[in-house]
Amino acid sequence: MSDILPAWTAVTDWLAVHAPASHATLRPGATPAGIRCTESELGVSLPADLITLLTACDGTVDASALERDSDEYDPGLFLAQHHLLPLEEIAVVRDSGGSSEQFWGPWVPFAVADYSLPPWGGLAVDAAGRLAAFSLADGEPPTPHASAGHGTLAEFLNALAQAFTRGTGPLTDHTTPGLHRGALVWGPLPDDGTPWPPVHPQHHSTA
Repeated sequence: MSDILPAWTAVTDWLAVHAPASHATLRPGATPAGIRCTESELGVSLPADLITLLTACDGTVDASALERDSDEYDPGLFLAQHHLLPLEEIAVVRDSGGSSEQFWGPWVPFAVADYSLPPWGGLAVDAAGRLAAFSLADGEPPTPHASAGHGTLAEFLNALAQAFTRGTGPLTDHTTPGLHRGALVWGPLPDDGTPWPPVHPQHHSTA
């Protein structure tokens, strides 16, 4: 049985209580028809674990299109400083990789660091559920994650839930989840007076 849904539920339940601004960026789940349409457009089958995730949540809202103060951090970057891509954006990002089949191979992008700033960099997943990082700006095709503890999408989501609920795990080795104006924001932030209490002060990283 896949760990995707229990891990994602732990993440979203925590956001609903502690970071409502981030929770508000979550879109409703994708439909089977929408998934089939995207697969037809891409000419590839989406990984099963990614389908499970997108069926629960079809990406996050592009917060750059919302009215926000200039000093307000993007509430949609709770996914370890990435946005979860909706189906239509997955197609856009994958098609932007030049010779897409040569660049992407078996990988499908599912998260990017910034919606509004192409060329994108982010995370991809393959049919086996393995996680990879990519950078279109540098022409770097997906490279499997070597990080211990989150080499697959399921492990990544479990690590995210662990970081939120306990303040521990592989995602907190160099960054720390904190709160800013009702949003989950990874830090530490620049020492400019911006209010940002870490979620679990006892595990606060200063790296």
